This record gives sequence, C-alpha cells and structure tokens, in this order.
Amino acid sequence: MAKRTPKKKQTAKQKRATKAPSKKRTTAQKTKQPYVSQLIFRDVEERQPDLWKKVFWGLSGVVLIATIILALGSGINGDDYFQNDYSEGVLDFYQTMGQDTSFFSNPRGPIKIYGGLFEITTAISNNALGNEVLDRSYHDVRHFWNALFGFLAMLFTGLMAQKIGGWRAGVIALAFIFLSPRFLGHSMMNPKDIPFAAGYIMAIYFMLPFIRQLPRPNWKIILGIVGGIGIAFGVRAGALLLPAYLGLFAGIAYLLKYGLAGVGNMKNFLPTLTSGAMAIVGGLGLGLIFWPYGLLSPIEHTGEAVGGFSKFAYGIRMLFNGEMIMGTAAPPEYLPTWMLKTVPLFTLSGMVLFAVFSKSLFQRYTPFYLFMALFTFLFPAIYVIVRGSTLYDGWRHLIFAYPPMVVVAATAWNGVLRQFESKKAVFYGIAAVVGLLMLESGSFILRNPSFPYVYFNPIAGGIKNAFGTYETDYWGVSVKQGLDWMEEEGIIGENMTDTVRIVSNFSDALDKYVRGSYNGMVKSDYVRFRQRYDKQWDHGLFASRFVPGGYLKSGNWPPKSTTVHAVDANGVPLLAIMKNEDDLAYRGLQAAKRRDWATAIPLLSQEVERNADNEIAYVQLAQGYLQTNQLDQAGEAAQKAIDIEAENLQALNILALHHLRKGELGEAQEVLNRSLEYDERNSVAYYYLAIIEQNNGNFSAALERVLESIKRNGKFREAYLLAAQIYEQMGDNQNAQRYQQAYQSLGGG
Repeated sequence: MAKRTPKKKQTAKQKRATKAPSKKRTTAQKTKQPYVSQLIFRDVEERQPDLWKKVFWGLSGVVLIATIILALGSGINGDDYFQNDYSEGVLDFYQTMGQDTSFFSNPRGPIKIYGGLFEITTAISNNALGNEVLDRSYHDVRHFWNALFGFLAMLFTGLMAQKIGGWRAGVIALAFIFLSPRFLGHSMMNPKDIPFAAGYIMAIYFMLPFIRQLPRPNWKIILGIVGGIGIAFGVRAGALLLPAYLGLFAGIAYLLKYGLAGVGNMKNFLPTLTSGAMAIVGGLGLGLIFWPYGLLSPIEHTGEAVGGFSKFAYGIRMLFNGEMIMGTAAPPEYLPTWMLKTVPLFTLSGMVLFAVFSKSLFQRYTPFYLFMALFTFLFPAIYVIVRGSTLYDGWRHLIFAYPPMVVVAATAWNGVLRQFESKKAVFYGIAAVVGLLMLESGSFILRNPSFPYVYFNPIAGGIKNAFGTYETDYWGVSVKQGLDWMEEEGIIGENMTDTVRIVSNFSDALDKYVRGSYNGMVKSDYVRFRQRYDKQWDHGLFASRFVPGGYLKSGNWPPKSTTVHAVDANGVPLLAIMKNEDDLAYRGLQAAKRRDWATAIPLLSQEVERNADNEIAYVQLAQGYLQTNQLDQAGEAAQKAIDIEAENLQALNILALHHLRKGELGEAQEVLNRSLEYDERNSVAYYYLAIIEQNNGNFSAALERVLESIKRNGKFREAYLLAAQIYEQMGDNQNAQRYQQAYQSLGGG
C-alpha cells in the first residue's frame, strides 16, 4: 500500500487567499454602478478581428507609400515662400544658440507666432543633404515630411476608430480619410495645418486609454499624449486646446467613475492629477523646444500667438458664393458651406447615420469615446463661427477637426453594417453604397493626383459647377504642372540658349523652380492677372485666384486668343498658360501712362483687333478715347471690356463718366450702382454719384456720397475738393475750408 504524502498545513494568509469570495458586498461595491463604468470603457464585440487587424496594417502601408508618391509630385504652395524663409531662420536661431532672431521680423506676416517643428525638421534634413532653397530636391524633402505628418494623422484617425468600434471601423476610417481629396491634397504640401492635425488626433487618441486607466494610466499612454501635444504645440499655439480637452475629459471620467466623493480621495485623485499634469507639462515643454519665439518668453508670447490665431488680422480677398469678399468679413455660413460642398459624401452621410442610429451606437460602443470624438470635431468649428474668426481658403484652418469627424462617420457606418450583418442582402447593399461613395472621391484623386485639394463633392455639383463660385487652386500648386507642360513642348529646357521671360501671379513658386534651372535662361517675375501687361513677358502662368467669379463663369477666362494651354481638374481650368506674341498691349499701356494718346490709341487698337478678348487693352483704349474727347468711341470700348468682364471696375467707371459727359445722368447712376454691387469699396463710384446728386441739387445726398468716397480712399484728392465745394454750397464755410486745406495738403492746386 502506497504511503500517503502528509498534507501541508495552510497558513492563515493562504486560507484567506483560497477562501471563496463572500456574497456580502462591501460599501464600495454597493455604490459601484456598472453602467457608469461602461460609459468609460466597453469591450467591442467584432467578428474576425485578427483578419481586420491585418487588413488595417496592410492598408496603412499602402496609404503611406501612396501619400509619399503623391506628395513628391505636388507643386510648391503659395505660402511656401513664407515658410522657406522661416525654415532657414529657425535653423540659424538654434545654430547661434538663440542669438539670431532676425527672422522674427517678416514683412509678409507674423511668422514668428508659429512653432518651428516642421521647419527645423526639414531644414536639418535639407542641410544634411546639401539642398539649397532653389533646388527642386529642397521642396521634395519638405513634401516628403509633409506626407509623413499626413500619414501620421491618417494612421491615428484609423486607430482611434479602432479603439471605439474595432478593427473594421479602423479600416473604414483609414480608407475614408485617405480618400478625402481635400485632406490628402493638403497632406502633400501644407506644412502648417497638416502637422498640427497630426498632433491633434494623436493626442486625442491617447486620451482614450488614459481615461480608461484612471487613476494610474500607463506611462506609455502619458508619453503618447506628450508626443501629440508636443507636435501640435510645436506647430501652432492653438494646441492649448489639447490640455483643455484632457482636463475636461479626465475630469468628467473621474467623476463618473468615483463621484464627487472621489475628489477628496487622495489615493485616486492625486495620481489622476499627477498623470494629467505630466502629460500637459511634458507636451507643452516638448513643443516649446521647437518654437523659437515662444522660448524667449513662453507665457507672454503664447498669449500673443493665441490672440493672433483666433483673430488673424490678415484679410484676403476670396471668392465665396460667386462674390469676392474679405476673409475678415466671412459670414457665419462660410465654414459650414465649404464643408458641406467639399467633404466627401461618405463622411457627410456617416454623420447623418450617426444622428439616425445614435441610440444603438451609444449602446454598442463606449458612449464617452463617441462623445470625445464628436466634441473634438464640433467644438473648434462652432468656436470659430461664434467668435467670428478670420477664415479663408475654405476650411483648411479647421482641417485638424476633420480626423475626429471621420472617426464618428466611420464608426457610424461600421455600426450600421454590424446591425445588418444577419441580413445579407441589406448588408451587402450598404457595403456597395460605401464602395460607390469612396469610388467617387477616389476617381477624382486618380484623375487629379497633383492637386486633389481642389475637390468639390456632388452636392456642389463637382468642381465644374463650383468654378466661378468658390476658389479652386487657391495656392497655385498647378504652376509646377504648367512648367512641366512647357518642358514637354520644348518651350523651356535645360540646354536652352535663348532667354524666355515668364511671369505669374504665383511668382514665388515659379521663381523657385526656374532660377536654379534651364541654364539660367528663364527669367521670372511677378504680375497680377488684372495688370498682366504692365510688364514685358513671353509666357504667363496665371492661376484663377483673385479673378472675379463672374469673369470665370462667363467663359472668357482663360482668354482664348492668348492661352496656349490650361492645366485643368476634371476639365476645369486651374492655370492658364498664355503666350504674348508681341508687345502691342505693353507698349500701348506704357504710352497711356505717359498720356501719349497719339501713340497709345493706334497700338491698343491693333491689340484688340488681334486679341478681341483683351479686356485690359479695351479699358485703356476707352480711357484714351475719353481723354481725347471721343465720347462715343470711349463708351463703345468700355462696353467691350464689360462684355468680356462684367465686374471690371475701371471699365464701369469709364462708362459712367462717358454718360456723365454726355449729360446722361440716369444711365451713369445705373452703371455706378452696378459697380458698387460688385465692389462696395469703389471710391470713384461714390465720387461720381456725389457729382450726380450735386447736379440734381441734392446736397445732403451728395455730401454723404463724397464723404463715403474719402472714407474708402483717404488719398483721393479730388474727392476732398468736391467735398469742400458741396460744404460751401450748403453754407458750411468752416468745413469747406477744412476740406480745401486737406485737398491742398495732398498736392492740390
């Protein structure tokens, strides 16, 4: 018989460890509410998570490679001249240990209020590679880094959706944001808004596990938030939103988990406070390292930067709803309209689905996570609208809020698919709809790989319907494609021996491409499209930016007689490549400036005979006829210019003066009122309207008009003289003398 092994005697501690748990609940267990815990975190039920995880990471690799390839084919954006100077200045700042701050003063704008993370990264890279600003490879490096930051934003968008809805939701979100032409297009060449968006969504992503792990989050999670805040703050002081978010979300989560009584529980409250403080201080400190101006005075200069961003003072004329408006006077509907017409339908419809199926989505997924995604999208958008912040170039300044929007939309689509998985016909129907919506935006990217950021969705009627109503290539990135075409046609080349003069309204990008190339035989210069014949040139590269909407929609832009090629998106011209066969228009305008009408009129007459759509030549010809008292010819030439470009203020003013001199006051008044509808800043129109009211004996109305003219143009000398005359007619000799003196101080006789 086998000998029995004696049983070891358990210690009291071991007995307590093996004892079955008591059914009696402790006080803490009694007060714990499972539903409240589920608000903070809820396990996601999904099918085939391993498969979808592999798909996600495989798709991530494709997105990374595709974004880099597309970025290397993108052109220099219209702000890069600004950023290039800053990049070199930031590098000098660190190399001189903060002694060189000369780059803080920039006549082109307050560049110093921006962080220098992207700039120092690209400057070091280009410096290591030996690239100079005039090398194309210099800009390739910048676009490469831009693509990396863009990919980072896309990746964390997918990962955040995965945290909420599982790996399939992550795949949907990653596909959605990559196939969002506006976001992808900016990821190729926008060095300010995209890096900021990357840091923004990265920080928010790590906030999800942070609040789940309260009161003691893992140090890796804290480092993730530090990295996100650091990237964002290293680009823009607006990243202060992120510490506010962390405090808000962690505070709400803590109260949900422990209640008000938990605030006094130092065992939980202190670790929570410490973890949050570490993430915030670490993130802001990291970002500050890459912001030269902030380093010199962190508190004062951060406040200055935040104020500068929230109410950016630089007003830009832009096309919105078919009218030219100032960015400083953007209406409240500006941002919603742009987003409604340029965000892909899969995202917009996803937001609708979220609203419709919100109850089931909040039941299936962690409600607090959904709240975080929704809040971080809506709050910035609502804030800038309510505050009346300066906006321009669509919604690019709010592009950082788009990734959370995609997360919400992708989660909604995934939730609807999950809800109908048992009904195969419905399930596959929904999947087909998603596929078709992605195909619509994806096909635009394939057709326009160099500038997908000009996309408009079917709600806007596509870019064809948006042309002339909204801005398209507002950054002039198509200049690169214009030069590529000229190379293909043999107009310019590396072995050329004859000088070619090229002008553009986006000459900074043009200059970067040509000054170090083409054997030094291509000369570049800047000229506005509306003043294109003020200088001599052989070819002009003119983007549609700042061209009035009516002119664009008329079909007269680009000018058919002088345009040899147009860079287009889906058939819509973005850039006109114009050829100047001779200098008739230039010589005619030069003679007109000298008031040599005997020379100017024949030259300009030859020009309009050869190029019947040259509105500039017609305007100057009308001016010449007016000055030589050929009133009928002046009216005819001015009307020709208006037929080409209805909003041409010079032509309208000349036509009005033509009517005035013929005594046709009613016709003149109608023309002037029409010109003010196009541009209320037309001081000349107010001046002529004052003359009409004066002739009619309406001195009060005349005075009101002429004072408005002076208000619009404080250097309009003749308006002061007219005001003095009107005051004298009204018997106000004191004001008459005052305005007479103002007239004389401006050089009046």
